Amino acid sequence: MTDYPFNAWAFLAGLGIFLLGMIMIEGALSILGGRPFKKFLRKYTNHPIKAILSGTIVTAVLQSSSVVSLMVLALVGAGIIELYNALGIILGSNLGTTFTGWIVAYFGFKFDIESFALPFIAVGALIMAFFPGKEKLYNIGNLVGGFGFLFLGLEYMKSSIELLAQNFDLEPFIAYGPYLLFFVGFVLTAVIQSSSAVMVIALSALNAGVIPLVAAAAMVIGSDLGTTITVIFGGIKGTPAKKRVALGQFLFNLIVDILALAFLYPLLHLVTKVYGLSDPLMALVAFHSTFNVLGILLFLPFLKLFSRFLNRRFTKEEEHVAQFINHVPTNVPEIAIESLRKEIQHLIERVFLLQISILEMEPQTFNYNVNSFLKEESKHSPIVQYEKIKELEGELVEFYVSIQNEQLERDDSIRLKQLILSIRYAMNAAKGVKDVSHNVKDFYRSVNDHLTGLFGVLKIQQQSFFLDLDHLFRSDVSANYFEGLTDLKKSSKRNYNAFLERAYVLVKEDQLAELEISTLFNVNRELYNSNKGLILAIKELLLKGQRAGDFDVLSEVA
Repeated sequence: MTDYPFNAWAFLAGLGIFLLGMIMIEGALSILGGRPFKKFLRKYTNHPIKAILSGTIVTAVLQSSSVVSLMVLALVGAGIIELYNALGIILGSNLGTTFTGWIVAYFGFKFDIESFALPFIAVGALIMAFFPGKEKLYNIGNLVGGFGFLFLGLEYMKSSIELLAQNFDLEPFIAYGPYLLFFVGFVLTAVIQSSSAVMVIALSALNAGVIPLVAAAAMVIGSDLGTTITVIFGGIKGTPAKKRVALGQFLFNLIVDILALAFLYPLLHLVTKVYGLSDPLMALVAFHSTFNVLGILLFLPFLKLFSRFLNRRFTKEEEHVAQFINHVPTNVPEIAIESLRKEIQHLIERVFLLQISILEMEPQTFNYNVNSFLKEESKHSPIVQYEKIKELEGELVEFYVSIQNEQLERDDSIRLKQLILSIRYAMNAAKGVKDVSHNVKDFYRSVNDHLTGLFGVLKIQQQSFFLDLDHLFRSDVSANYFEGLTDLKKSSKRNYNAFLERAYVLVKEDQLAELEISTLFNVNRELYNSNKGLILAIKELLLKGQRAGDFDVLSEVA
């Protein structure tokens, strides 16, 4: 194969192909079963034993403890599952990830891997090639091909390490003891983000005789700790709940792995002598599963205590953009929905302020309505304002999802649908005006008096529209909402058409360059759509039930 003692490229290619297979499997299963797995985790986590079993099963199927852990972070961050139950899933996921090792140890070293892998790759690739537009079939092909690549990568790694074993003197490294391999396993897993891949490397090295069983076991313990890095990165910038989950997994793995390392020889004696496993490959995967099972048994009685310890961490109040939903429980839907409604009103006010800032209108123009807090916010640049609007959207959606998980009356469910629509319309309005902010700046810098004059007309139209909209939005007379919103929609349409007519006159007189014409039309269209988004957001917020439906029908006729 080669004159060199170790074909590094063959090994790295094998590792790359193996990781590619893992990515394909994870991606396909996330799409094919992502929602069912999340529902499964949510449904079967109301007891620690059930949570552990659920985490084990889902990880064994998805072939990735990191994917499951990140899924748990998302579920905890959204308030869908409690920290106590999330810890059970995390414990189970550590056991579930050992399933990959069992598959590889049993199939990967006892059969002709190439003849086993190639049919999977062929079938998977053909399905993907012939059915690219059919998402389900395409992902099934991705899944089948992924398994093929996983075993093909194993073949490359195995054969390259076997060559190394024939020409490599291990004696100088054995003198350091097995514990050096613990750090190798940790670093490798942290870098390539896959404990399964490191397990395969350890199995290949063990199979080739490059390292003894005790060193391979230490390497697997290191990989067990290294897999926590993914979750730490996923939780470090998240909510306090996410940070607690990430810390919980790290502490669990750290304690279990330190104990496994301390009792390395007794555990190996248990596996080889008590279990009677003479095959070093099977002994290694049995060792991996054993110390994870013992870790679960160790932590299970103290899970509530551990959960209370974590709940006392990261208790410093985070900065929230939201003003009304931060400490509102969702188990009383009536109160939660009312808080959500007030927070969406806050969102719309911010979108309103963003438009004023981008068009460079003075907030003082709206002095009788714009509150002092928003006046202070208007000092920030439009970019900062838009980022805060997006943060507020995220907080609103998390709160909305938490309410949805409660037992709701039919009227509450209908109202929630309106409120989430209001959020979407408000965000569309914000994005539309944000997208033309650079054009507005160009208008202010333009030396074409006809262009700046026409933009001045547009600005006056918008200011009039904002005043009327803001006045209606803050009105306490609900009887005026329907008629007021209808009039605003009509006036917005008239303004849009009137601006086009003025622009066409200047175009005929050849007073505008081609780029200026295109930009003006685009800004007029985006502002019109943004206005429409604000009207619809306020409509969903203020009008309920059939009244909101009547407005939609009237709008279509108009």
